[in-house]
Amino acid sequence: MRWGIVVAATAILAVAAGGRFMIGVVFDEVLKAFSLDHATLGAIVSISVLVVGAGQPAIGWLVDRLQARVVAAGGLACLGIGLVVTGRATTVWELVLGYCVFMALGLAAVSPVTITPLVSGWFVKRRATALSIVNAGGPLGQLAIVPGLTVLVTVIGWRYGFAALGVGLVVVGVPLILWLLRERDSSEVDEDVAFGCSTRVALGSRAFWQFGVGFFVCGFTMAWIMTYFVDYAVIHGISRETAGLGLSLMGGMSILGTLLTGAWTDRSHNSIPLAVVYALRGIGFAFLFVAGANPLFLAAALAVIGFSWSSTTPLTSALCADIYGRRALGTIFGLLYAIMPLGSAVGSALAGVLFDQTGSYTSSILINVAAGLIAAVTVATARSTPLFERQPVRESRPAPALGD
Repeated sequence: MRWGIVVAATAILAVAAGGRFMIGVVFDEVLKAFSLDHATLGAIVSISVLVVGAGQPAIGWLVDRLQARVVAAGGLACLGIGLVVTGRATTVWELVLGYCVFMALGLAAVSPVTITPLVSGWFVKRRATALSIVNAGGPLGQLAIVPGLTVLVTVIGWRYGFAALGVGLVVVGVPLILWLLRERDSSEVDEDVAFGCSTRVALGSRAFWQFGVGFFVCGFTMAWIMTYFVDYAVIHGISRETAGLGLSLMGGMSILGTLLTGAWTDRSHNSIPLAVVYALRGIGFAFLFVAGANPLFLAAALAVIGFSWSSTTPLTSALCADIYGRRALGTIFGLLYAIMPLGSAVGSALAGVLFDQTGSYTSSILINVAAGLIAAVTVATARSTPLFERQPVRESRPAPALGD
């Protein structure tokens, strides 16, 4: 049963990942459709991720009090509506409504903030591994969904592609979430569910803000890839389809990186694996800096960035569960995770402005190199000592009748 929950949660995050990448896949087409410059569309993307970030604490609070599957189903419905509105938009204000309101609120609800407390309730000893598998849904969506979306928008256009995906999410996705996702039954809950520190204690800890620096950098660097990579590739004479395959390569490497670093964290119970992930993020952008139009160098850059792509969230969430306990984990992780979209907003806007000023992405790539290395140093010194009195826990197993 518990591994079935992991599969369902992974699929949900895979679909959400496809929605996040859609604007980057058609960035140049949206520029033409609304007669926008890079800075303006980058600002719109920034507004969207700011809304995602602002919604995370509220989503975490709801998950602590309601069923996560209800929150996730509502978010997926909102995301689907936003895709339809965005695809049919004819004015900038309609674009903002669809992309920055409906899609953003939907993505806020269909996120690791919703999934982390649910999955954490089913696991103790292998929590980081389980969360890593779930968060591999992001790169899985990147690997399996993004190329399909690229082909779809090439064949029928980005407007119809957005609308078709939106309708599919509402008609198919929402019922599946309500059917497949399950909270742990109250009679089976581990003894540690009632234990943990308060949100105030978590906010006062040094580790919270060290992880926050990491999440800011994670969002900052991810924004460049999701928003500008395809445009960067096209400028260097690489086709949209080839760029989409490059993102798929990154997704495949991300799955590998997520699973390996999750197992490493389960053994080490410290922040060193997370620090290595951020260092690789900076190194990957350094490879991108020297790549230009060279396909081998470009593939190497995407492989290294991909290895570090999705590991940050499960490793951070597992460390948070160890340090702060599960009592207020949804709210605590929601507040922390909200920092990532803030970083994305800054990164997206800054890269657009720098491109309009310099005519290239060179400056923003170098800034991403430095950001990754700074995050690595910051996170490496974070202490993972629990801030609450840990109780003996028993990881119960579901009865054979449940089909586990």
